Amino acid sequence: MSKCIRLLLVATAICVLWSAGPPQAWAAGDPVASKASKRSYTFESARGPGDVDRVAVVLEVQGKLKSPGEAKVEQSKMDVRATVVYDERTLETPDDGKGPLRSIRHYDQAEARLDVAEGNLEPRLRGQRKLMGVEIDGAKVTLFSPHGELTRDELDLVDLLANSLLVDRFLPGRPVAQGGTWTHADELIIAAFGLDRIAKNTITSKLASVDDDSAMIEMSGRINGAINGVPTEIEVKGKYRFGRKTRRVDWFGLLVRENREVGPVAPGFDVVARLRMQIKPRDEAEQLTDAALADLPLKPNGRLTQLVYAPDQGGWRFQHDRRWFLTGSDRELAFLRLIDRGDLVAQCNVAALSPVEPGKQATLEQFQKDIKEALGENFGEFVSAGQKANDQDYRVLNAVVRGTVSSLPIEWHYYLVADEHGRQVTFTFTVEGPLAERLGQMDRQMVESLRFDEPKVAMHDKSTP
Repeated sequence: MSKCIRLLLVATAICVLWSAGPPQAWAAGDPVASKASKRSYTFESARGPGDVDRVAVVLEVQGKLKSPGEAKVEQSKMDVRATVVYDERTLETPDDGKGPLRSIRHYDQAEARLDVAEGNLEPRLRGQRKLMGVEIDGAKVTLFSPHGELTRDELDLVDLLANSLLVDRFLPGRPVAQGGTWTHADELIIAAFGLDRIAKNTITSKLASVDDDSAMIEMSGRINGAINGVPTEIEVKGKYRFGRKTRRVDWFGLLVRENREVGPVAPGFDVVARLRMQIKPRDEAEQLTDAALADLPLKPNGRLTQLVYAPDQGGWRFQHDRRWFLTGSDRELAFLRLIDRGDLVAQCNVAALSPVEPGKQATLEQFQKDIKEALGENFGEFVSAGQKANDQDYRVLNAVVRGTVSSLPIEWHYYLVADEHGRQVTFTFTVEGPLAERLGQMDRQMVESLRFDEPKVAMHDKSTP
């Protein structure tokens, strides 16, 4: 199955159905006040550091997957279902309502099933990654595990749109009367829907009804924007409920239609989806106490925001920036593309080669000769070449080449990494010359992060002396 299918979870996670069913107000239709009132209401969230909530989200999406074909875009049926249940402890809320938000979560359940024409996929969280930190700073949403790097599948599974840490920010920042409306800033919509940028945003909320216990708010509008540089059109209808006693949004639901074009790292789609989220305050969660979190990093850092890739069969692994997206893989190969600020910047091909006998690895001269032969008429010149032993005592050969493909200036960064047992992995980075500066040091960082698994020790028969 193409690895890019795995990106569908994050791309369509706006579609969630809370298994316990909607609140009575949703099921019964739009509640209408028996008598119009000009009274204004203030809905300010009481969420603060130390608060603990039980959050449940379930995903249900149906629609068409759009994949590039030889003559035209091909469409196939897709069906996505996911269930996510976690405890969430608030760590930081700004006094002005506009600064960073931070929380820590423990997932009791995080699973999904994606059925598409190519087959099905059922991603899960590893047990040691069930503790997850969240930071929302402006339009940027970052999820990470204090226990180590996530895989792309794990990140896609938990990085749901309409983040539970964010939903209180849909409340009006001023008093409103029943029937009153308010708009939502682009920054909030970008964060809530996982967008890169917005061209048009008409999302508004309206106070539909109020009683002694709660207020029901309706939301609707359209979004034209881009995700990973790919244009998308989103139509939104939703409702959310504010508990007047708890002073919190305790239920959030969306009905969404999204039509996204085919992109360089994922297929497009045309889907209709539903979202339900239920939030219930609780006194404490055992896994989120001060004692349980002692000595753990609760803010994202450079290491924890890296992703890790390893073949399903194991053998080797490496870390990479989140802007790299896996577009295909098998036991010996991995293909990644770098999307930066919506632009396709570079491609990386990673290949595990057949082991060689220790001491018989390729020399730097042979490495350069092989590169020149592989590029053929596209070869221009070697910019640099060298070899070294890295901090794992792996032998690393590297070369930077400039040349042309169809008159375009291209730069290739080649690496061959080998350990003392003769295991070998190559990295080939391809970037258009003018974009090489945006690649920066990401190629070297990825290569330096490569680790071979510990070699298996042969087990001897117990009868052997």
